[in-house]
Amino acid sequence: MKVYDSIEDFAKIGYESQVALGFFDGVHLGHRAVIDEIVRDKGDRQAVVLTFRESPAVLLGKNDAVLITDNERKAELMKAAGADAVIFADFSAIKDMEAEDFIRGVLHEKLRAKKVCCGYNYRFGKNGSGDTEILEKICGEIGIEVCVKEPVFCGGRAVSSSAIRELLQSGEIVEADRMLGYAYSIGGLIGDGNHIGSTMGIPTVNLPIKAGMVVPKFGVYASRVTVDRKTYRGATNIGVHPTVGENDAPLCETFLLDYEGEALYGEYAVCEPAAFIREEKKFRSKDELTEQIKKDIDMIKAIV
Repeated sequence: MKVYDSIEDFAKIGYESQVALGFFDGVHLGHRAVIDEIVRDKGDRQAVVLTFRESPAVLLGKNDAVLITDNERKAELMKAAGADAVIFADFSAIKDMEAEDFIRGVLHEKLRAKKVCCGYNYRFGKNGSGDTEILEKICGEIGIEVCVKEPVFCGGRAVSSSAIRELLQSGEIVEADRMLGYAYSIGGLIGDGNHIGSTMGIPTVNLPIKAGMVVPKFGVYASRVTVDRKTYRGATNIGVHPTVGENDAPLCETFLLDYEGEALYGEYAVCEPAAFIREEKKFRSKDELTEQIKKDIDMIKAIV
């Protein structure tokens, strides 16, 4: 799959395309229904996902906007869904375009789209003036097929990025994973922490949670952690560690139940929380914390 930094970069290639429209944060089951539509009957056309480099919500000043997936993870998921290309466009460059100008100038002329697909609540154009009705009308005039996907339901609830964020922030990992269609994860380079876990006889690996990303509910989780293509059971704490001195920012800290070896600082790891065990709390002493962690580990061994 090719990744393009602008609409113009893709336009230079001159391919005819089938385009999935949206921001696709999380690339959840609803998003994949949209992508599936442009992939399965593409023929010689390119199946292209048109998204944005930065969150429109953030650029429009919504301070509570947080992301489920960064662009790197988003591209991986789109590739797995069968897309030929993803365009990370500059939202600021097109947000003030009139809806008709976006359809005719971008979709028709630059992307040479023959088919477009979006979700039922897709909005576009200046001040969000464009909707699926306008998209169908103008595309019909210029010979672009339009497919509008109705919501996908999971457990009686419509799948959406906002619903998934709420589930993660409530510690409902299993339900969030069902809506995503894959395991939610936190990935990054293992940092060199304060070594407090080692002094307690419970050495851990530390993964930072990137700024702007959704932070799951603070607490202890049963987890799986993959390092160098090997997966280990884990006891993961997400939070600020109030007993041993609060961190400035939330951290994903995991004790690997099945690992015996050298320190893993600097290695890339992916942590997949699998089940919420308990909330983070401040203990009266490190000894009390150590005893609780041992109980957590016994419980986790029965889960993962």
